[in-house]
Amino acid sequence: MATAEQPTAGWTVDLDTTPGRRQAQEEFVLHHADGTDERITLHDYARVYAVPGLYEEVVQRRLECASPATVAAALVEAAASEGRDPAELRTFDLGAGNGVVGEELRTRGVTVVAGADGIPEARDAAHRDRPGLYRHYLVGERLDVEQVTAMVRDDELTALVAAGAVGEGHVPVDSLAHLWDAFPPGSFLALTLAGGESDHDITDVEAMLEATSASAHRTRTLIRRSFRHRVSMAGNELTYLVLVAVKD
Repeated sequence: MATAEQPTAGWTVDLDTTPGRRQAQEEFVLHHADGTDERITLHDYARVYAVPGLYEEVVQRRLECASPATVAAALVEAAASEGRDPAELRTFDLGAGNGVVGEELRTRGVTVVAGADGIPEARDAAHRDRPGLYRHYLVGERLDVEQVTAMVRDDELTALVAAGAVGEGHVPVDSLAHLWDAFPPGSFLALTLAGGESDHDITDVEAMLEATSASAHRTRTLIRRSFRHRVSMAGNELTYLVLVAVKD
């Protein structure tokens, strides 16, 4: 176990450093101020989001998660390469959680309009921790495409962002494709994806983009590079891919 200091919250955390676990199997122990202990699976997001500051302490600080900052910076970089002002971008944050990605986008001057996640606890945590960040926050494992299409049109959305939210048991690639279809030409798609070059989530997303090559508005990749997503609880580096594309 590795112990963190968290004096202001009244609780502390021990990470379970057992080697060989997949991300979905990682666990930690939350030591409450009243002396009770609670073992929590890292991907039990409903429970993690229920404790203010717990996600940030475990994922962002202890595990050094770089996906939110990486995807936000890559979106801004890609927009600049196309001669676009980041301030003009209006984003839909898919797999928004409690707003960590949205906050990174806003810090870089991007307008954050909508968020979505599969569980209501994420929405509630976002409104609690970052009030006013999202004008709209949708909840559902598979979003209503007609609802999203209307939102894209009415709120003039021009970027779909998903940090670690596609694949790995989260948003299926076919659902991403339907959502991306709702965005107009000139829009940006910014993702971080788990795994290496041959990982099926990456190849599936790239096949989705390739399928647009014969359409009237093809999707063209602007940025594609590997980065250190975070460290595992056992101390191993986890590599992801950041990908940003634009719809012509």
